[in-house]
Amino acid sequence: MMVSIRQQWLSVLIFIAVLSVAVNALVLSALINRYFLEYTTKNYEAHVEQITLYSQRSLQNLDVNKNQMVMDMETHLSDPITSIKLYDALGELLIEVSKDQRFGPDMMREGMMSSMMGGFFEEMDRIDLKDDTGAKIGQLNILRYSSLENSMATRMFRVALFTNSLISVGLVIIMSVVIGLIVSKKMSRDLKDTSVLAQKIDIGEDLEIHSSKVMEIRIIQERLEALRSKLKLKQRSRKNLTDALLHQTRTPLTILKSHFEGYEDGLIHFTEDEIKTCENQIEDLTVIIENMSGMIDADQDMDEVRVEEIDVHAMLTRIVKGLSVQFERKGITLMLNSHEKIKIKSDPYKLSQAIYNILTNAYKYTNGNGRVVVNYQEKDGRVCISVKDDGIGIEKEEIGQIFNAYYRGGNANKTQGEGIGLHVVKENLKSIQGTVDVTSMLNVGTEFTIKIPKVI
Repeated sequence: MMVSIRQQWLSVLIFIAVLSVAVNALVLSALINRYFLEYTTKNYEAHVEQITLYSQRSLQNLDVNKNQMVMDMETHLSDPITSIKLYDALGELLIEVSKDQRFGPDMMREGMMSSMMGGFFEEMDRIDLKDDTGAKIGQLNILRYSSLENSMATRMFRVALFTNSLISVGLVIIMSVVIGLIVSKKMSRDLKDTSVLAQKIDIGEDLEIHSSKVMEIRIIQERLEALRSKLKLKQRSRKNLTDALLHQTRTPLTILKSHFEGYEDGLIHFTEDEIKTCENQIEDLTVIIENMSGMIDADQDMDEVRVEEIDVHAMLTRIVKGLSVQFERKGITLMLNSHEKIKIKSDPYKLSQAIYNILTNAYKYTNGNGRVVVNYQEKDGRVCISVKDDGIGIEKEEIGQIFNAYYRGGNANKTQGEGIGLHVVKENLKSIQGTVDVTSMLNVGTEFTIKIPKVI
């Protein structure tokens, strides 16, 4: 049988409340009962002493009025004393007073208590009365309850204490239920909100909830929010990665397509250099496909760097040759101006892909009869590679945003693209400790400058 937290909370709260009242009642009952019995005992002893002294003086003073003595004796009929008898030296009864002779509310209440709780035994205390010479002048018989614990006052006190304890338990239960319902309602609402949040995360929906004031529930909510953020970041990263990989496949495929079209049109003859160019593009496609397979494992590092020795001139020559047919078809001159022999140790795939993307970007935004020039040089222990075009340029306000994923400038609406190419450039260079800078002017042209260390 399943029990809700609300039911468990109420049950525990009521149990603790009742247990607290019960323990408190028992402790107070024991303490108060002890002090009450001590008080009753001392009170009884004081009455006996007063009755004895009064009786001795009365027997020695024969002029005392018996009616007055009866009234005086009745004042000592206090619980646990039930009857007082006074005898002279010869044993004749002089005075007798008892509770049965009294009437009034107290006697009626004590009678009801006696009938409700049953009868109880009585004992007689006999006291010999003597004069100043030690001669016996009479006898005092005091009838009392057999035990002070069984006295009427004690019994009434216990009944009152028990009754008040029951009332206290009832009040505490009522208050506990009311408070428990209020608190448990709030806790239940927070837990239901947290449960709904978990369900929404499971199905990929967004949901805003109020933070709980209960520390444990708030921690769970914060963990769920953190999980949702991580899932969103992972989904976004995977989408960015997928788009980047798809974008990267277009470059080698476009180069292969342009070469085959050039061959069909008679513009290209498959020499050893042309075949090598096509083989390089196929190798790039192979690397991209290998990276795609890594997406199956969400925890695999997709930004792995593979360091190799690179001949910068040979790499740039291969890239320029691969894109030359495509540029020639649009009437754009693509040329490599530098010929210095420089070798570096870096990731050839990431570097070449960054250069491919910049050149593809220059191809898109340079009109026919335009010119794209590639240069490189070694400076301060770093290699600088620049790509300069005389294309449409970039707005000054947009230069800081062009490397953001899916961003497209205002003057790029007429060209196809997803705005992912330059984002890949920045991420690739970042992974090989490189940087990229841009200078541009509208309708004049743009220059991208890549800086990478010679050894990483």
